[in-house]
Amino acid sequence: MFGKVFRTLKQDGIFLFNIEHPVFTSGVGQDWIYGDDRQPKYWPVDDYYRPGKRETHFLGCDVVKYHHTLTQILMGLMRSGFILEVVEEAEPPRQMMDIPGMEHELRRPMMLLVRARAEK
Repeated sequence: MFGKVFRTLKQDGIFLFNIEHPVFTSGVGQDWIYGDDRQPKYWPVDDYYRPGKRETHFLGCDVVKYHHTLTQILMGLMRSGFILEVVEEAEPPRQMMDIPGMEHELRRPMMLLVRARAEK
């Protein structure tokens, strides 16, 4: 896919994308493991190095997602000819910490933002 995007861009064209972080997609069920007190104990990471299809329940729907490691994503870009300019594991801003449950979003990355340039 990265090669196809690269071929469509002009010299120094920018490929900017936001995906679910591989830590987020690697777990089964994509939900916290809860303690007896019904508070999130930890985020399960399982089969991280096994890429591929993941069936889960997300935002009220059964969905199929595809997991890839961080290495596969970033090296895939570079092998396709892209120059990585920005890689950011997005975290919520401090002013959102008063939203119920938001403090748990600082415990694991959910989103990965990438800016890559097509150097031809």
